Amino acid sequence: MNGIGISDSGGVTVLEKLLKECLEAGKNNEFIIVLTSSDLIESLVARYRRYNMFSFRTLSFKNYAHRLYYENSAFKTVIAQYGIDLVYNMSGTVQFFLECPQLVKVHNLLFYSKKLDACYRKDFRFILWIRQVMLKRVVFKFMLDKSKYIEIQSKHVKECLSEYINIKNKHIFIKSDVDVVDNSFSEPRKYDFSKKLKFLYVVGPHFEYTHKNFLDFTNGMVALAKSNIDFEINITLTKDHLAGSNLWNELLNSKTNFHGYINDSGKMKALFCDNTILISTSVIETLGLHVLEGIKNGVVTITPNEDYAQEVYGKHRYSYELFDMTSLIKTVTDVINDKHNITDTILAQQKYLRENEQSKLKNTAEIFREMMNV
Repeated sequence: MNGIGISDSGGVTVLEKLLKECLEAGKNNEFIIVLTSSDLIESLVARYRRYNMFSFRTLSFKNYAHRLYYENSAFKTVIAQYGIDLVYNMSGTVQFFLECPQLVKVHNLLFYSKKLDACYRKDFRFILWIRQVMLKRVVFKFMLDKSKYIEIQSKHVKECLSEYINIKNKHIFIKSDVDVVDNSFSEPRKYDFSKKLKFLYVVGPHFEYTHKNFLDFTNGMVALAKSNIDFEINITLTKDHLAGSNLWNELLNSKTNFHGYINDSGKMKALFCDNTILISTSVIETLGLHVLEGIKNGVVTITPNEDYAQEVYGKHRYSYELFDMTSLIKTVTDVINDKHNITDTILAQQKYLRENEQSKLKNTAEIFREMMNV
């Protein structure tokens, strides 16, 4: 299992779900798991090292070229030494000189989004686009062109890929990375709009990337601060992260609780409390685990009026138009005015989430078995 490059909380969450699936699949398999060292990864490895079926190797890389060299050189040695039957590339890369089957997981649409390309063009950020998107697109697109087996998390990902690569001869597996057993869902939270609202924004230190569209949130909150709505902000960044950023307005500091990255599930769950509205402003997502967690925990979520959001979160949702502060404020007002229907909307989203995820492949081991039998 090649998890090199996994670094944020979403990727680590998906990786942990995979490890649990492997444990459920039985002890007849052995996995060598190669990861990029970080505090999050080391914490995960410490929890799973006791299982004999897993052998972890955490590494550090100087740059992207160093990583590619390692994957295409060291991997060949490991495969020959241990008689590896299959390579599972969790972070989208491919090794060109390996003879065994490879499964490539696509969970990053930054390189396959025409909508995102348009965002860079609109603001004349051509150099940034080349650095953040185009150079990596050339590499990853070439890799996918050479890949036979691809795993994705949602149907809309396949549509995005089809605009950049020929998918006719690909085996594409749509697999769920979301736990949707009944006890993973909470009852809808209670909302009393005569009391203080709590806006929740979940993002990592990469908040300045164009696809996160963080400025929509900031501008919306500044505009709301001028209204008679009483609210506070809970954000998973530190004050230092935002200090000096031109995407943040310090006028919001007095209203904001800066939590930083939360590695404790109990502390994270506590943020999904009564009177909370989670806002996501992403231009593109494969899933948007932060939104799915909001839905599962029974809070109101506001997401962009984009095709990916409808596919992943369902039709019954509160949405706004990207880059339109007036639209975001109107949606918040609509939520307040819709107080009698909020519970039904949350329940409808939870129902859709269950059914949509249950329609996908449940276990990566199923994909491994199918690949080996093709």
